[in-house]
Amino acid sequence: MRFRMLGPLEVLSGEQSLPLGGVKQRATLGYLLLQANQVVPTSQLLSALWSTDNAPATARKILQNAVWGLRGMLSEHGPAAGAAGELVTRAPGYMIRVDPDRVDLHLFRRRVSEGRARLSAGAQHEAVRLLGEALDLWRGPVLADLVETGTMWPELTAVQNSRLDVLEDYLEAKLRCGEHYAVLGELETTVEAEPLRERSSGLLMLALYRCGRQVDALSVYNRIRATLVEDLGLEPGHELRRLQQAILAQDQTLDLASAPLGTAAPVPAAPAAQPPPAAALPGYRDAAAQFSGHEDRRLLLAAVASPAHRTRSDERQVAVAKWPAQPRGAPVHSRTAVRTAPVAERPHLSVLLVQNRLTPGHNGFRPESMDEDFEHLNAVTRKQIERLGGEPVATIGAVTLGLFRPCSATADDGTRRAQEPGAALRAVRAAAAVRDRLAVPVPQPARPAPPGLTFHASVATGRALVRFQPGDGTAPTVNGALLDLCQALLTVTAPGEIRVCAATRAATVSVVAYGLADGSPSAWRALDLPAEDSPAGGGAI
Repeated sequence: MRFRMLGPLEVLSGEQSLPLGGVKQRATLGYLLLQANQVVPTSQLLSALWSTDNAPATARKILQNAVWGLRGMLSEHGPAAGAAGELVTRAPGYMIRVDPDRVDLHLFRRRVSEGRARLSAGAQHEAVRLLGEALDLWRGPVLADLVETGTMWPELTAVQNSRLDVLEDYLEAKLRCGEHYAVLGELETTVEAEPLRERSSGLLMLALYRCGRQVDALSVYNRIRATLVEDLGLEPGHELRRLQQAILAQDQTLDLASAPLGTAAPVPAAPAAQPPPAAALPGYRDAAAQFSGHEDRRLLLAAVASPAHRTRSDERQVAVAKWPAQPRGAPVHSRTAVRTAPVAERPHLSVLLVQNRLTPGHNGFRPESMDEDFEHLNAVTRKQIERLGGEPVATIGAVTLGLFRPCSATADDGTRRAQEPGAALRAVRAAAAVRDRLAVPVPQPARPAPPGLTFHASVATGRALVRFQPGDGTAPTVNGALLDLCQALLTVTAPGEIRVCAATRAATVSVVAYGLADGSPSAWRALDLPAEDSPAGGGAI
Protein backbone atom coordinates (compact mmCIF):
# COMPACT_ATOMS: atom_id res chain seq x y z
CA MET A 1 0.00 0.00 0.00
CA ARG A 2 1.35 3.40 -1.02
CA PHE A 3 0.26 6.85 0.12
CA ARG A 4 0.59 9.76 -2.31
CA MET A 5 0.33 13.30 -0.94
CA LEU A 6 2.36 15.36 -3.43
CA GLY A 7 -0.68 16.17 -5.52
CA PRO A 8 -4.26 14.95 -4.92
CA LEU A 9 -4.40 12.54 -1.96
CA GLU A 10 -4.30 8.92 -3.13
CA VAL A 11 -3.89 5.53 -1.48
CA LEU A 12 -2.81 2.79 -3.88
CA SER A 13 -3.14 -0.93 -3.31
CA GLY A 14 -0.99 -2.34 -6.07
CA GLU A 15 -2.12 -0.18 -9.01
CA GLN A 16 -5.65 0.27 -7.68
CA SER A 17 -6.67 3.62 -6.19
CA LEU A 18 -8.75 3.08 -3.06
CA PRO A 19 -11.92 5.04 -2.19
CA LEU A 20 -11.17 7.43 0.68
CA GLY A 21 -14.66 8.64 1.57
CA GLY A 22 -15.86 12.17 2.14
CA VAL A 23 -13.94 15.40 2.64
CA LYS A 24 -13.57 15.09 6.42
CA GLN A 25 -12.32 11.50 6.18
CA ARG A 26 -9.80 12.45 3.48
CA ALA A 27 -8.70 15.48 5.49
CA THR A 28 -8.20 13.32 8.59
CA LEU A 29 -5.98 10.93 6.64
CA GLY A 30 -4.04 13.76 5.00
CA TYR A 31 -3.34 15.50 8.32
CA LEU A 32 -2.22 12.28 10.00
CA LEU A 33 0.09 11.49 7.06
CA LEU A 34 1.70 14.92 7.37
CA GLN A 35 2.82 13.71 10.80
CA ALA A 36 3.14 9.99 10.08
CA ASN A 37 4.31 7.79 12.96
CA GLN A 38 3.62 10.60 15.43
CA VAL A 39 0.71 11.01 17.82
CA VAL A 40 -1.61 13.82 16.79
CA PRO A 41 -3.81 15.14 19.64
CA THR A 42 -7.54 15.01 19.07
CA SER A 43 -7.84 18.74 19.73
CA GLN A 44 -5.30 19.42 16.96
CA LEU A 45 -7.22 17.25 14.52
CA LEU A 46 -10.46 19.02 15.35
CA SER A 47 -8.79 22.41 14.76
CA ALA A 48 -7.49 21.16 11.41
CA LEU A 49 -10.94 20.01 10.28
CA TRP A 50 -12.95 23.02 11.49
CA SER A 51 -12.22 26.60 12.40
CA THR A 52 -12.85 27.48 16.04
CA ASP A 53 -16.09 29.35 15.33
CA ASN A 54 -17.34 26.87 12.75
CA ALA A 55 -17.10 23.51 14.54
CA PRO A 56 -20.46 21.72 14.92
CA ALA A 57 -21.57 20.27 18.22
CA THR A 58 -21.01 16.80 16.76
CA ALA A 59 -17.43 17.52 15.58
CA ARG A 60 -15.83 14.91 17.84
CA LYS A 61 -18.32 12.28 16.70
CA ILE A 62 -17.66 13.11 13.02
CA LEU A 63 -13.93 12.69 13.65
CA GLN A 64 -14.48 9.32 15.33
CA ASN A 65 -16.56 8.16 12.35
CA ALA A 66 -13.79 9.28 9.97
CA VAL A 67 -11.19 7.32 11.95
CA TRP A 68 -13.47 4.26 11.96
CA GLY A 69 -13.91 4.48 8.17
CA LEU A 70 -10.14 4.83 7.58
CA ARG A 71 -9.40 1.84 9.81
CA GLY A 72 -11.84 -0.26 7.82
CA MET A 73 -10.22 0.74 4.52
CA LEU A 74 -6.69 0.08 5.79
CA SER A 75 -7.52 -3.29 7.31
CA GLU A 76 -9.44 -4.45 4.22
CA HIS A 77 -6.83 -3.58 1.61
CA GLY A 78 -3.63 -3.66 3.61
CA PRO A 79 -2.99 -7.43 3.66
CA ALA A 80 -3.52 -7.72 -0.11
CA ALA A 81 -0.88 -5.06 -0.69
CA GLY A 82 1.65 -6.86 1.46
CA ALA A 83 2.30 -3.87 3.75
CA ALA A 84 -0.56 -2.22 5.59
CA GLY A 85 -0.76 1.18 7.24
CA GLU A 86 -2.29 1.08 10.69
CA LEU A 87 -4.32 3.81 12.38
CA VAL A 88 -4.07 3.41 16.14
CA THR A 89 -5.42 5.25 19.16
CA ARG A 90 -2.69 6.72 21.35
CA ALA A 91 -3.40 9.24 24.09
CA PRO A 92 -4.10 12.06 23.62
CA GLY A 93 -5.18 11.33 20.05
CA TYR A 94 -4.39 9.15 17.02
CA MET A 95 -1.36 7.98 15.06
CA ILE A 96 -0.98 6.42 11.63
CA ARG A 97 1.80 3.84 11.64
CA VAL A 98 3.31 3.36 8.20
CA ASP A 99 6.60 2.59 6.48
CA PRO A 100 8.00 6.05 5.51
CA ASP A 101 9.18 4.69 2.16
CA ARG A 102 5.53 4.10 1.25
CA VAL A 103 4.63 7.80 1.69
CA ASP A 104 5.77 9.96 -1.22
CA LEU A 105 6.32 13.01 1.02
CA HIS A 106 8.79 11.15 3.20
CA LEU A 107 10.43 9.58 0.14
CA PHE A 108 10.79 13.10 -1.29
CA ARG A 109 12.53 14.29 1.86
CA ARG A 110 14.94 11.36 1.84
CA ARG A 111 15.87 11.92 -1.81
CA VAL A 112 16.42 15.61 -1.08
CA SER A 113 18.70 14.84 1.85
CA GLU A 114 20.74 12.44 -0.27
CA GLY A 115 20.91 14.89 -3.19
CA ARG A 116 22.08 17.78 -1.04
CA ALA A 117 24.67 15.55 0.58
CA ARG A 118 26.04 14.65 -2.86
CA LEU A 119 26.04 18.31 -3.85
CA SER A 120 27.97 19.12 -0.68
CA ALA A 121 30.49 16.39 -1.55
CA GLY A 122 31.07 17.85 -5.01
CA ALA A 123 29.21 15.10 -6.92
CA GLN A 124 27.17 17.50 -9.05
CA HIS A 125 25.81 15.01 -11.57
CA GLU A 126 24.69 12.56 -8.87
CA ALA A 127 23.04 15.46 -7.03
CA VAL A 128 21.14 16.42 -10.19
CA ARG A 129 19.85 12.84 -10.52
CA LEU A 130 18.70 12.55 -6.88
CA LEU A 131 17.13 16.00 -6.68
CA GLY A 132 15.44 15.40 -10.04
CA GLU A 133 13.96 12.13 -8.72
CA ALA A 134 12.65 14.00 -5.68
CA LEU A 135 10.94 16.63 -7.84
CA ASP A 136 9.47 13.96 -10.15
CA LEU A 137 7.39 12.68 -7.22
CA TRP A 138 5.23 15.79 -7.38
CA ARG A 139 1.95 15.55 -9.32
CA GLY A 140 0.64 18.99 -8.32
CA PRO A 141 0.25 21.10 -5.17
CA VAL A 142 0.47 19.06 -1.98
CA LEU A 143 -2.97 17.58 -1.09
CA ALA A 144 -4.42 19.51 -4.02
CA ASP A 145 -7.90 18.02 -3.66
CA LEU A 146 -8.18 19.20 -0.05
CA VAL A 147 -6.84 22.64 -0.90
CA GLU A 148 -9.65 22.95 -3.47
CA THR A 149 -12.19 22.46 -0.67
CA GLY A 150 -10.73 25.36 1.32
CA THR A 151 -8.23 23.50 3.49
CA MET A 152 -5.46 25.88 4.58
CA TRP A 153 -2.94 24.33 6.95
CA PRO A 154 0.43 25.93 7.76
CA GLU A 155 2.01 22.51 7.21
CA LEU A 156 0.90 22.58 3.55
CA THR A 157 2.56 25.95 3.01
CA ALA A 158 5.78 24.67 4.56
CA VAL A 159 5.82 21.58 2.30
CA GLN A 160 5.04 23.65 -0.78
CA ASN A 161 7.85 26.09 0.02
CA SER A 162 10.26 23.20 0.54
CA ARG A 163 9.61 22.14 -3.06
CA LEU A 164 10.69 25.59 -4.27
CA ASP A 165 13.85 25.33 -2.17
CA VAL A 166 14.64 21.94 -3.69
CA LEU A 167 13.91 23.21 -7.19
CA GLU A 168 16.46 25.97 -6.63
CA ASP A 169 18.99 23.40 -5.36
CA TYR A 170 18.36 21.28 -8.46
CA LEU A 171 18.79 24.21 -10.85
CA GLU A 172 21.92 25.32 -9.02
CA ALA A 173 23.38 21.81 -9.33
CA LYS A 174 22.71 21.89 -13.08
CA LEU A 175 24.45 25.26 -13.29
CA ARG A 176 27.45 23.70 -11.59
CA CYS A 177 27.43 21.03 -14.27
CA GLY A 178 27.66 23.73 -16.94
CA GLU A 179 24.06 23.34 -18.12
CA HIS A 180 23.27 27.07 -18.14
CA TYR A 181 21.53 26.88 -21.51
CA ALA A 182 19.41 23.91 -20.38
CA VAL A 183 18.09 25.59 -17.22
CA LEU A 184 17.14 28.95 -18.74
CA GLY A 185 13.56 27.99 -19.57
CA GLU A 186 12.80 26.50 -16.16
CA LEU A 187 14.47 29.38 -14.32
CA GLU A 188 12.48 31.95 -16.30
CA THR A 189 9.25 30.08 -15.52
CA THR A 190 10.14 29.89 -11.83
CA VAL A 191 10.99 33.59 -11.59
CA GLU A 192 7.77 34.49 -13.40
CA ALA A 193 5.72 32.38 -10.96
CA GLU A 194 7.67 33.48 -7.84
CA PRO A 195 8.82 37.07 -8.53
CA LEU A 196 9.90 37.71 -4.92
CA ARG A 197 12.32 34.76 -4.57
CA GLU A 198 15.74 36.36 -4.74
CA ARG A 199 17.67 33.11 -5.02
CA SER A 200 15.77 32.11 -8.17
CA SER A 201 16.41 35.53 -9.68
CA GLY A 202 20.09 35.26 -8.79
CA LEU A 203 20.39 31.88 -10.47
CA LEU A 204 18.66 33.23 -13.57
CA MET A 205 21.01 36.22 -13.64
CA LEU A 206 24.02 33.89 -13.49
CA ALA A 207 22.66 31.58 -16.19
CA LEU A 208 21.93 34.51 -18.51
CA TYR A 209 25.37 35.98 -17.91
CA ARG A 210 27.06 32.67 -18.74
CA CYS A 211 25.00 32.52 -21.93
CA GLY A 212 26.46 35.87 -22.98
CA ARG A 213 23.29 37.84 -22.14
CA GLN A 214 24.66 40.39 -19.68
CA VAL A 215 21.98 43.00 -20.44
CA ASP A 216 19.20 40.47 -19.82
CA ALA A 217 20.85 39.41 -16.55
CA LEU A 218 20.86 43.02 -15.32
CA SER A 219 17.23 43.41 -16.46
CA VAL A 220 16.28 40.54 -14.14
CA TYR A 221 17.88 42.42 -11.25
CA ASN A 222 16.08 45.65 -12.12
CA ARG A 223 12.77 43.80 -12.35
CA ILE A 224 13.00 42.10 -8.95
CA ARG A 225 14.25 45.29 -7.34
CA ALA A 226 11.26 47.23 -8.68
CA THR A 227 8.89 44.51 -7.44
CA LEU A 228 10.44 44.43 -3.96
CA VAL A 229 10.41 48.19 -3.58
CA GLU A 230 6.89 48.71 -4.93
CA ASP A 231 5.23 45.74 -3.18
CA LEU A 232 7.15 45.50 0.10
CA GLY A 233 9.17 48.68 0.45
CA LEU A 234 12.39 46.60 0.51
CA GLU A 235 15.65 46.73 -1.40
CA PRO A 236 17.15 43.47 -2.73
CA GLY A 237 19.35 41.53 -0.33
CA HIS A 238 23.08 42.11 -0.01
CA GLU A 239 23.96 38.94 -1.94
CA LEU A 240 21.82 39.82 -4.95
CA ARG A 241 23.30 43.30 -5.10
CA ARG A 242 26.83 41.90 -4.95
CA LEU A 243 25.96 39.62 -7.86
CA GLN A 244 24.70 42.61 -9.84
CA GLN A 245 27.94 44.47 -9.17
CA ALA A 246 29.96 41.42 -10.24
CA ILE A 247 28.03 41.25 -13.52
CA LEU A 248 28.54 44.98 -14.13
CA ALA A 249 32.28 44.48 -13.58
CA GLN A 250 32.33 41.25 -15.66
CA ASP A 251 34.02 39.55 -12.74
CA GLN A 252 35.92 36.47 -13.92
CA THR A 253 34.70 34.50 -10.90
CA LEU A 254 31.28 34.36 -12.58
CA ASP A 255 32.68 32.16 -15.36
CA LEU A 256 32.17 28.42 -14.92
CA ALA A 257 35.82 27.50 -15.42
CA SER A 258 37.25 30.27 -13.25
CA ALA A 259 37.10 28.37 -9.96
CA PRO A 260 37.01 24.76 -8.78
CA LEU A 261 33.62 23.24 -8.20
CA GLY A 262 32.39 23.85 -4.67
CA THR A 263 29.86 22.39 -2.32
CA ALA A 264 26.42 23.28 -1.07
CA ALA A 265 25.23 23.38 2.49
CA PRO A 266 24.18 19.87 3.57
CA VAL A 267 20.80 19.10 5.08
CA PRO A 268 20.97 18.60 8.86
CA ALA A 269 19.93 15.17 10.11
CA ALA A 270 17.56 16.74 12.62
CA PRO A 271 16.06 20.24 12.87
CA ALA A 272 18.38 21.15 15.75
CA ALA A 273 21.55 20.14 13.93
CA GLN A 274 23.78 22.88 12.51
CA PRO A 275 25.17 22.37 8.98
CA PRO A 276 28.89 22.95 8.43
CA PRO A 277 30.00 26.00 6.42
CA ALA A 278 29.52 25.65 2.67
CA ALA A 279 32.16 26.20 0.04
CA ALA A 280 31.51 28.45 -2.93
CA LEU A 281 29.60 27.75 -6.10
CA PRO A 282 31.95 28.87 -8.89
CA GLY A 283 31.31 32.46 -9.76
CA TYR A 284 28.00 32.68 -7.97
CA ARG A 285 28.49 31.99 -4.29
CA ASP A 286 31.99 33.40 -4.38
CA ALA A 287 30.81 36.67 -5.85
CA ALA A 288 27.26 36.84 -4.51
CA ALA A 289 27.43 34.58 -1.43
CA GLN A 290 24.83 31.89 -0.73
CA PHE A 291 21.08 32.36 -1.22
CA SER A 292 19.99 29.96 1.54
CA GLY A 293 16.59 31.54 2.12
CA HIS A 294 17.78 32.75 5.54
CA GLU A 295 20.40 35.32 4.48
CA ASP A 296 20.76 38.42 6.57
CA ARG A 297 18.88 41.28 4.98
CA ARG A 298 19.11 45.03 5.38
CA LEU A 299 15.69 46.62 5.08
CA LEU A 300 15.65 49.69 2.85
CA LEU A 301 12.74 51.80 1.58
CA ALA A 302 12.56 53.74 -1.66
CA ALA A 303 13.40 57.30 -0.72
CA VAL A 304 12.80 59.84 -3.49
CA ALA A 305 12.39 58.51 -7.01
CA SER A 306 10.52 55.44 -8.12
CA PRO A 307 12.72 52.67 -9.61
CA ALA A 308 11.52 53.50 -13.12
CA HIS A 309 12.92 57.02 -12.81
CA ARG A 310 16.35 56.12 -11.46
CA THR A 311 19.32 55.81 -13.76
CA ARG A 312 21.78 52.94 -13.62
CA SER A 313 24.41 55.30 -12.19
CA ASP A 314 21.91 56.19 -9.44
CA GLU A 315 21.44 52.51 -8.63
CA ARG A 316 25.17 51.93 -8.42
CA GLN A 317 25.65 55.03 -6.28
CA VAL A 318 22.98 53.93 -3.79
CA ALA A 319 24.29 50.35 -3.64
CA VAL A 320 27.90 51.41 -3.10
CA ALA A 321 26.97 54.03 -0.53
CA LYS A 322 24.87 51.61 1.52
CA TRP A 323 26.97 48.47 1.03
CA PRO A 324 30.69 49.14 0.54
CA ALA A 325 32.46 46.19 -1.03
CA GLN A 326 34.24 43.74 1.26
CA PRO A 327 37.58 42.11 0.46
CA ARG A 328 37.21 38.79 -1.33
CA GLY A 329 37.00 35.98 1.16
CA ALA A 330 35.70 38.15 4.01
CA PRO A 331 32.66 36.60 5.75
CA VAL A 332 29.43 38.23 4.59
CA HIS A 333 27.96 38.17 8.09
CA SER A 334 30.91 39.87 9.80
CA ARG A 335 29.27 43.32 9.82
CA THR A 336 25.82 42.14 10.82
CA ALA A 337 26.45 39.73 13.67
CA VAL A 338 25.20 42.17 16.33
CA ARG A 339 22.66 44.10 14.25
CA THR A 340 19.29 44.58 15.86
CA ALA A 341 16.02 44.33 13.95
CA PRO A 342 15.02 47.45 11.96
CA VAL A 343 12.41 49.63 13.62
CA ALA A 344 9.34 50.81 11.71
CA GLU A 345 7.28 53.84 12.78
CA ARG A 346 4.45 55.92 11.33
CA PRO A 347 5.08 59.32 12.94
CA HIS A 348 3.39 62.60 12.07
CA LEU A 349 5.99 64.71 10.27
CA SER A 350 6.70 66.96 7.31
CA VAL A 351 8.68 65.93 4.25
CA LEU A 352 10.53 68.40 2.05
CA LEU A 353 11.63 67.72 -1.51
CA VAL A 354 14.05 70.21 -3.10
CA GLN A 355 15.00 69.98 -6.76
CA ASN A 356 17.69 72.19 -8.28
CA ARG A 357 17.46 71.90 -12.06
CA LEU A 358 20.18 72.92 -14.49
CA THR A 359 18.92 73.98 -17.92
CA PRO A 360 21.11 72.96 -20.91
CA GLY A 361 21.40 75.64 -23.56
CA HIS A 362 21.34 78.49 -21.05
CA ASN A 363 23.95 81.15 -21.65
CA GLY A 364 27.00 80.18 -19.61
CA PHE A 365 25.88 76.58 -19.03
CA ARG A 366 28.91 74.29 -18.60
CA PRO A 367 28.14 70.56 -19.20
CA GLU A 368 31.62 69.57 -18.07
CA SER A 369 30.99 70.95 -14.55
CA MET A 370 27.51 69.47 -13.96
CA ASP A 371 28.71 66.86 -11.46
CA GLU A 372 30.49 69.47 -9.34
CA ASP A 373 27.51 71.83 -9.64
CA PHE A 374 25.08 69.21 -8.39
CA GLU A 375 27.44 68.32 -5.56
CA HIS A 376 27.53 71.96 -4.47
CA LEU A 377 23.75 72.46 -4.80
CA ASN A 378 22.95 69.33 -2.83
CA ALA A 379 25.44 70.28 -0.12
CA VAL A 380 23.76 73.69 0.25
CA THR A 381 20.35 72.03 0.46
CA ARG A 382 21.43 69.49 3.09
CA LYS A 383 23.09 72.20 5.19
CA GLN A 384 19.94 74.33 5.31
CA ILE A 385 17.78 71.31 6.17
CA GLU A 386 20.08 70.44 9.08
CA ARG A 387 20.28 74.06 10.24
CA LEU A 388 16.51 74.16 10.69
CA GLY A 389 16.33 70.90 12.60
CA GLY A 390 15.56 68.60 9.70
CA GLU A 391 17.21 65.37 8.64
CA PRO A 392 18.49 65.03 5.06
CA VAL A 393 17.57 61.44 4.27
CA ALA A 394 18.56 60.94 0.65
CA THR A 395 19.85 62.69 -2.44
CA ILE A 396 19.33 61.22 -5.90
CA GLY A 397 20.46 63.31 -8.85
CA ALA A 398 19.04 66.80 -8.43
CA VAL A 399 16.48 65.92 -5.72
CA THR A 400 17.07 65.97 -1.95
CA LEU A 401 14.63 64.62 0.62
CA GLY A 402 14.45 66.05 4.14
CA LEU A 403 12.41 64.91 7.13
CA PHE A 404 11.15 67.30 9.80
CA ARG A 405 9.80 65.79 13.02
CA PRO A 406 7.98 67.66 15.81
CA CYS A 407 10.41 68.94 18.44
CA SER A 408 10.37 67.35 21.89
CA ALA A 409 8.94 69.55 24.65
CA THR A 410 11.87 68.72 26.95
CA ALA A 411 15.62 68.77 26.45
CA ASP A 412 17.91 65.83 27.07
CA ASP A 413 18.62 67.09 30.62
CA GLY A 414 14.89 67.13 31.45
CA THR A 415 14.45 70.91 31.34
CA ARG A 416 11.58 72.51 29.48
CA ARG A 417 12.48 73.69 25.97
CA ALA A 418 11.56 77.14 24.73
CA GLN A 419 8.71 76.95 22.25
CA GLU A 420 10.09 76.08 18.80
CA PRO A 421 8.49 76.28 15.35
CA GLY A 422 6.56 73.19 14.26
CA ALA A 423 7.85 70.66 11.77
CA ALA A 424 5.79 72.08 8.87
CA LEU A 425 7.00 75.66 9.43
CA ARG A 426 10.64 74.56 9.70
CA ALA A 427 10.29 72.58 6.45
CA VAL A 428 8.86 75.62 4.60
CA ARG A 429 11.57 77.85 6.06
CA ALA A 430 14.25 75.37 4.99
CA ALA A 431 12.94 75.47 1.43
CA ALA A 432 12.98 79.26 1.46
CA ALA A 433 16.49 79.29 2.96
CA VAL A 434 17.82 77.05 0.20
CA ARG A 435 16.33 79.28 -2.48
CA ASP A 436 17.62 82.44 -0.86
CA ARG A 437 21.06 80.95 -0.32
CA LEU A 438 21.38 80.01 -4.00
CA ALA A 439 20.04 83.35 -5.22
CA VAL A 440 22.23 85.68 -3.10
CA PRO A 441 25.87 86.07 -4.19
CA VAL A 442 28.28 85.24 -1.37
CA PRO A 443 32.04 85.70 -1.13
CA GLN A 444 34.48 82.85 -1.73
CA PRO A 445 35.29 80.16 -0.76
CA ALA A 446 31.59 79.42 -1.34
CA ARG A 447 30.74 78.36 -4.92
CA PRO A 448 28.34 80.67 -6.81
CA ALA A 449 25.11 79.30 -8.23
CA PRO A 450 25.68 77.88 -11.73
CA PRO A 451 24.06 79.47 -14.80
CA GLY A 452 20.71 78.00 -15.87
CA LEU A 453 19.72 77.02 -12.31
CA THR A 454 16.02 76.79 -11.38
CA PHE A 455 14.78 76.00 -7.89
CA HIS A 456 11.68 73.89 -7.07
CA ALA A 457 10.43 72.69 -3.67
CA SER A 458 7.40 70.97 -2.15
CA VAL A 459 6.33 70.24 1.43
CA ALA A 460 3.75 67.69 2.60
CA THR A 461 2.62 67.01 6.17
CA GLY A 462 1.05 63.89 7.63
CA ARG A 463 2.00 60.36 8.61
CA ALA A 464 4.61 58.33 6.73
CA LEU A 465 6.27 54.95 7.10
CA VAL A 466 9.79 55.47 8.48
CA ARG A 467 12.30 52.67 9.05
CA PHE A 468 15.66 52.98 10.77
CA GLN A 469 18.36 50.72 12.16
CA PRO A 470 18.98 51.53 15.84
CA GLY A 471 22.55 52.34 16.66
CA ASP A 472 24.16 52.12 13.22
CA GLY A 473 24.16 55.85 12.46
CA THR A 474 22.60 55.57 9.00
CA ALA A 475 19.80 57.82 7.83
CA PRO A 476 16.24 56.47 8.06
CA THR A 477 14.20 55.59 4.99
CA VAL A 478 10.71 56.87 4.24
CA ASN A 479 7.89 55.64 2.07
CA GLY A 480 4.14 55.89 1.70
CA ALA A 481 1.36 58.07 0.38
CA LEU A 482 2.77 61.22 1.99
CA LEU A 483 5.94 60.97 -0.07
CA ASP A 484 3.88 60.33 -3.22
CA LEU A 485 1.88 63.48 -2.49
CA CYS A 486 5.07 65.49 -2.06
CA GLN A 487 6.46 64.11 -5.32
CA ALA A 488 3.24 65.00 -7.15
CA LEU A 489 3.45 68.57 -5.86
CA LEU A 490 7.10 68.83 -6.92
CA THR A 491 6.43 67.74 -10.51
CA VAL A 492 4.09 70.71 -11.13
CA THR A 493 6.04 73.32 -9.16
CA ALA A 494 7.10 76.35 -11.21
CA PRO A 495 10.68 77.68 -11.08
CA GLY A 496 11.32 79.51 -7.84
CA GLU A 497 8.10 78.19 -6.26
CA ILE A 498 7.49 76.44 -2.95
CA ARG A 499 4.30 74.39 -3.16
CA VAL A 500 2.66 72.79 -0.10
CA CYS A 501 -0.26 70.49 0.66
CA ALA A 502 -3.41 71.54 2.51
CA ALA A 503 -2.19 70.06 5.82
CA THR A 504 1.07 72.03 5.64
CA ARG A 505 -0.83 75.23 4.91
CA ALA A 506 -3.18 74.62 7.83
CA ALA A 507 -0.22 74.18 10.17
CA THR A 508 1.60 77.33 9.01
CA VAL A 509 -1.07 79.74 7.72
CA SER A 510 -0.78 81.88 10.85
CA VAL A 511 2.79 82.72 9.82
CA VAL A 512 3.04 82.13 6.06
CA ALA A 513 0.96 83.83 3.38
CA TYR A 514 -0.33 81.44 0.69
CA GLY A 515 -2.10 81.58 -2.62
CA LEU A 516 -4.04 78.82 -4.36
CA ALA A 517 -2.03 76.85 -6.91
CA ASP A 518 -3.89 76.08 -10.15
CA GLY A 519 -7.18 76.80 -8.41
CA SER A 520 -6.99 73.57 -6.39
CA PRO A 521 -7.78 73.64 -2.62
CA SER A 522 -5.28 70.77 -2.12
CA ALA A 523 -2.20 72.68 -3.35
CA TRP A 524 -0.93 76.08 -2.21
CA ARG A 525 1.96 78.39 -3.15
CA ALA A 526 3.97 80.04 -0.36
CA LEU A 527 3.95 83.81 -1.00
CA ASP A 528 5.44 85.51 2.03
CA LEU A 529 7.21 84.37 5.19
CA PRO A 530 8.46 86.44 8.16
CA ALA A 531 12.15 86.36 8.99
CA GLU A 532 13.16 83.42 11.16
CA ASP A 533 13.87 85.58 14.21
CA SER A 534 10.66 87.66 14.08
CA PRO A 535 7.09 86.55 14.91
CA ALA A 536 5.45 88.51 12.10
CA GLY A 537 5.92 90.56 9.01
CA GLY A 538 8.68 90.96 6.42
CA GLY A 539 10.69 88.54 4.43
CA ALA A 540 9.39 87.77 0.98
CA ILE A 541 10.08 84.23 -0.12
